Amino acid sequence: MSSAQDSVIATPELLEHTLSLLPMRDLLVSAPLVSKTWHAITLSPLLQRALFFEADPTVIEPMQNPLLEELFPPFFPPEWQDYRFWGTASSIKAMPWADAPHAFRRADASWRRMLVTQPPAQKMVIVHTNSAKSGRSYRRAVLRDLSLRMGVLYDVVVHFAHRVRNAASFTVRWHNGEGDLTLSLRTSSVSCMPRLRRRIVDEPFESDGMAEVEIDFGEWMGIDW
Repeated sequence: MSSAQDSVIATPELLEHTLSLLPMRDLLVSAPLVSKTWHAITLSPLLQRALFFEADPTVIEPMQNPLLEELFPPFFPPEWQDYRFWGTASSIKAMPWADAPHAFRRADASWRRMLVTQPPAQKMVIVHTNSAKSGRSYRRAVLRDLSLRMGVLYDVVVHFAHRVRNAASFTVRWHNGEGDLTLSLRTSSVSCMPRLRRRIVDEPFESDGMAEVEIDFGEWMGIDW
């Protein structure tokens, strides 16, 4: 190893900067395993911000968590596709980690603590639309002061799907509307529409850390066909 490389590894500040340039997955999974020193440095404020565990005050333009985008694509549809794509049981079961879900369902899994965006999303608008033979209606709720983490977003969708009796689907619009994100939830009891299983995910896809998020919906409002 060259003296320059030795200097980088021996100098915490230089090593911290070097590690901050790693791909997010390598910084999260591989770097802490190299040594106790590397593990300790990954806990520094700079690298915790790089991993979306802490808010980064230097970020001005909103950016989505790239690792969560990769692992949870139904929750991060492309901007041009946000209202054309609706997540369902099938799309969740097709997520990249679905073949080995046990590590992801742990209550202390790192993805649950990750911020979904930098700067942290503080306001989430939830719109629930229901279609029935009698017509369509919707209700709204607004969650504020969130510093939204992926565990909460995932829990809201899964818990909602478990409570409804009818077909359920969802989509997310990022930074396009009243809040930092709009979560649209859709249910249907119209017989001509495709039926989905009541539970949007099977047990292997439920997080052991799942917690109910209190949502104060407003009154149902009718929608003209």
